[in-house]
Amino acid sequence: MNDDEIFKELEQLLSGLNVKIRFGRGYFKGGLCRYKNEKYFYLNRTDDKEKHISLILEELEKMDLKNVEIPTVVGEILSKSEA
Repeated sequence: MNDDEIFKELEQLLSGLNVKIRFGRGYFKGGLCRYKNEKYFYLNRTDDKEKHISLILEELEKMDLKNVEIPTVVGEILSKSEA
């Protein structure tokens, strides 16, 4: 599976968690934040897909996903990073 397909799966997962993805340009790493009871995931537009994927996975590892249906591909990637 290529990076575009993995990113689409992660995008759908975040959407299911009511997290909106925003892209910006500048000098920032990106990540998950909350603003007025809404969750946003900011990604730097200048970073490549691989960087976006690793940042999203890094934040997902911190979240409680026990009762969330995770796509198979994402679950495999998360389990590899935990090992």
